[in-house]
Amino acid sequence: MQYRGGTGPRGPRGSARPGSARLGTEPPRGCFGRPPPCWRPPDALAERRGEEGGTGGTRDGEAAGGAAGPGAGPGAREVARSGAEVLLNISCVCLCCRSAADRAVMEGTRQSRICRPHKISESSKVYRWDDHSSLVLQSLNEQRHRGLFCDIVLVVDEQRVPAHRNLLAVCSDYFNSMFTIGMREAHQKEVELFGASYIGLKAVVDFLYGSELSLDGGNIDYVLETAHLLQIWKVVDFCCEYLENEVSEENYLYLQELASIYNLKRLDSYIDSFILQNFGTLSFTPDFLQNISLQKLCQYLDSSEVQQECEHDLLQAALQWLTQYPERENEAYQVLDNIHFPLIPKSDLLHRVKPAVCSLLPKEANCEGFIEEAVTYHNSVTAQPVLQTKRTALRTREERLLFVGGEVSERCLELCDDTCFLDTRKGQWVAETPLPARRSHHCVAVLGGFIFIAGGSFSRDNGGDAASNLLYRYDPRCNQWIKVASMRQRRVDFYLGAITDMLVAVGGRNENGALSSVETYSPQKDSWTYIAGLPRFTYGHAGTVYKEFVYISGGHDYQIGPYRKNLLCYDYRTDVWEEKRPMITARGWHSMCTLQDNIYSIGGSDDNIETMARFDILSVESYSPQCNQWTRVAPLLQANSESGVAVWEGKIYILGGYSWEEAVFSKTVQVYDKEKNKWCKGTDLPKAIAGVSACVCALKPKTEDKKKKIKTKKHPDRGR
Repeated sequence: MQYRGGTGPRGPRGSARPGSARLGTEPPRGCFGRPPPCWRPPDALAERRGEEGGTGGTRDGEAAGGAAGPGAGPGAREVARSGAEVLLNISCVCLCCRSAADRAVMEGTRQSRICRPHKISESSKVYRWDDHSSLVLQSLNEQRHRGLFCDIVLVVDEQRVPAHRNLLAVCSDYFNSMFTIGMREAHQKEVELFGASYIGLKAVVDFLYGSELSLDGGNIDYVLETAHLLQIWKVVDFCCEYLENEVSEENYLYLQELASIYNLKRLDSYIDSFILQNFGTLSFTPDFLQNISLQKLCQYLDSSEVQQECEHDLLQAALQWLTQYPERENEAYQVLDNIHFPLIPKSDLLHRVKPAVCSLLPKEANCEGFIEEAVTYHNSVTAQPVLQTKRTALRTREERLLFVGGEVSERCLELCDDTCFLDTRKGQWVAETPLPARRSHHCVAVLGGFIFIAGGSFSRDNGGDAASNLLYRYDPRCNQWIKVASMRQRRVDFYLGAITDMLVAVGGRNENGALSSVETYSPQKDSWTYIAGLPRFTYGHAGTVYKEFVYISGGHDYQIGPYRKNLLCYDYRTDVWEEKRPMITARGWHSMCTLQDNIYSIGGSDDNIETMARFDILSVESYSPQCNQWTRVAPLLQANSESGVAVWEGKIYILGGYSWEEAVFSKTVQVYDKEKNKWCKGTDLPKAIAGVSACVCALKPKTEDKKKKIKTKKHPDRGR
């Protein structure tokens, strides 16, 4: 078809628009610019119709003639017929192609085509349907209630519960195995369950579809039984949680048996904690004495968390249990092995315990040996630190951080006789016991669960004129100080450490000046012995113990000048001091400790070599005994000369100290976290103090601590 006269759309007269096709000779463009599958060229249509001939051609001619109008000639009718064929061809294409054809007719021969780019956009985003899973589960639940698409019926107690196999297999290991390992139930429409109840099954299946579980005193047994059978552990966990909140003195034994039947470790552990917490009351009830098992009784008597006023109470409970039935006498030795007889006073052992044991238990039980062992322990007073067994230990798992003595800045720099521990629950320091004598610049060490305090100054003396050689020992089992053998030399500003079964006192100074002597204390002999001395006079140094080796660093010797960098190591097996790689920074009055596989040298002070003015050192360095190498780590927050140091719960604690530059005492506690390589502030000391010592030791729980509930640990494990 051509334009006749005038100017065509955007083209010269008598010419087609560039890029256009003649209507009827070019295919109409459909989806993606491709011709529709139903399109045929007009010439092909004409040939086909010519071959048909007969009436078909006449009808076409008539139709064309009708379209051309009356009186039209043959040429006009042929043109009209060709146009009709084209329109008929176009009318056969799909909707999208028809639209393209319509646009072509409306715009003449102009036909639009927009090619798809390689990428519509460079960005990407993920869309999430948050409540999809809940809606699917809700729809499945509706189908279940309407009986739609349920492909299995669970039968129990002649009651039927319809469900979907897929959901059961996903939620239950029991059903997953039933449907996948070739069991005949995999192809049955109805499956009968044994060992379950309809109440429990209905509650469990309702939970799988609705995510809600209703538990009460009437159905808990049935739900737990069914959930455990079907291995639906989330329901078992909910049952355990429900039962934990319902434990009481009336039902704890039944629930303990329930936990044993179904192997519910979480519930069993919770009930154990309940019994330990209330042992003083429960252990004398008939139900406990008659029904508690031997294994459980021994577990409770051996626990460090058992509630008791004194060890004698536990012994009384054990004897009452043993005498309930005659056959239990055979278990006497196993039961009494868990009693800490050495914690009972000697007079009670001889006048109360021994007569009771001999009268209630047969001689064949061999239980008198426990009493004899305890009496021997009490008679060997000074040797007790090296006679430790499980029966001499305090019933506590908790070690405390303590500070001992020191010089405080209050009331004209008086000496302190406090021994206080940090109560993390209250966030404060609590008094444990007063010292037998006020001390500062002394040393503290822990051996066998006993605290030893040695030497120090008994007055405000800046030199060694007031040095002491006394050694005191504190027993936290009975809250008692005793005086043991004194050191051979008076010492202040020295180091005291514990290795194997002895104490080691290193260097220091006294009225005669700086010392190089070293001596060890044997609790077994209650005496001090000189060992190999230091290669030079040393005081104001620091020390620590690493794998039974004693390390000494820094310090001074009475000669005018700066402090030293030296690091010395002592091996008691060879009685030899060995020089190691010196520190990066010379220092004195600093702190030293061992944390994991590293030794830390912390803070201190030094004298300026030109002006002799004392200045603070905040730097901290770490020493690796394996590599014999020092490395700098995070510096202190503030000065710490003459501070106490201890390692507690995996962190380094620096207590108090003195700043030479500012001439002030400190009450700050600085805490070092090795993982973060960072210092932070802890709970302040009650007083600003220097010349203080620190240690970590297990203490006898206070009365108020015994009354506190034992916090039950929630086990992340499944209820099974």
